[in-house]
Amino acid sequence: MKLDYDYLTTGGLAEAFATRDQPDLYSTWSPVLAQRTVCLTMLAGSGSRWVASLEESQAAGKNAGVDPAAPRGLYPVPNAMGWGPDPVPIAGYALAAVRDLGRHVIVVRGWEREITERILKPLGYAPGSWVFMTQDAPGGKPRGHGDAAYQSMPSWVDSDYVLVNFGGDASSPLTALASLCVMANLSEELGDDAPDLLMPAAFAKEPAYPIAVDAQGLPRRFGHAKLSGSHNAALDTTVASQGGWAYTNVGVRLYRASALRDAILRIRSAYWTAEHGYAIPGNDPDGGEFALDNVDAMFASEGRARLLAVARPEELSPVKSVADLQRFGRDIKVVCGDWPVAASYSNKGFGLEKK
Repeated sequence: MKLDYDYLTTGGLAEAFATRDQPDLYSTWSPVLAQRTVCLTMLAGSGSRWVASLEESQAAGKNAGVDPAAPRGLYPVPNAMGWGPDPVPIAGYALAAVRDLGRHVIVVRGWEREITERILKPLGYAPGSWVFMTQDAPGGKPRGHGDAAYQSMPSWVDSDYVLVNFGGDASSPLTALASLCVMANLSEELGDDAPDLLMPAAFAKEPAYPIAVDAQGLPRRFGHAKLSGSHNAALDTTVASQGGWAYTNVGVRLYRASALRDAILRIRSAYWTAEHGYAIPGNDPDGGEFALDNVDAMFASEGRARLLAVARPEELSPVKSVADLQRFGRDIKVVCGDWPVAASYSNKGFGLEKK
């Protein structure tokens, strides 16, 4: 029976997870859809928390051979996928999950050779299937992944969809594939009423960043750390009323490219100055950054965002510090249980076979 994608991303959120292994969820997949998609992967930095924790670890006599200046996505961890190099860099999981889903733009600040030799080639990325984009640092510092999306815009603006992922997450190939297929279905069925953002979500106990959902099942406020609403009373009340359970985003976001372009340009026009960077209300005033979280909040406030609640709670395992590695290792083993399911779809032409 054909799935009702409109329902699954509104009033049927609670039923979406059960569709993960149903072929109808992936019915629109084709190589043509991949040609219409750009996978934008953020690998531009280590993060201050990671660098501090790594330096502390090295002071304690551990991780002596790791360069703190390297992106944390290059840090080696055990490979739970059952294919590829072992150990594998952390970012290998995120890049493996989206390998065959589109053209690739990888945002970096150096380390292209290491990313190529340690991740892309060993994971079977086809030659010429990716380009690197170096994120400039206006005023001497990077200005967030929203600004990275702005800087890389010429590389993705001619696509239909932009699938954004982050190199430190426990990414699932099924979550990424389902998001792209459902967005394509919604675009075909709803036309101009299709969402501008489809955010994969998990239903989790006391998540750090809950999502407030309205009576129609639409997300209205995201509990992103970089937004002023990340711990507001309305969100706290919503979570409390559900016994501590709430929807929360994972490390993948899918946008209609034209809508993402327009939102980025609106935000840049309103809040960017060369002297001070970005001054977006609710963001850290000292950082001068623009996060994709700000785009998400705009779409949610306008009713242009939807959730796809097919993600596992174990996908909520971003590596921000050395202390996160143990949890990441435990959770990625669960997430990698998706690979056999993804392989079964590859036999039907889904392009996720192990290489």
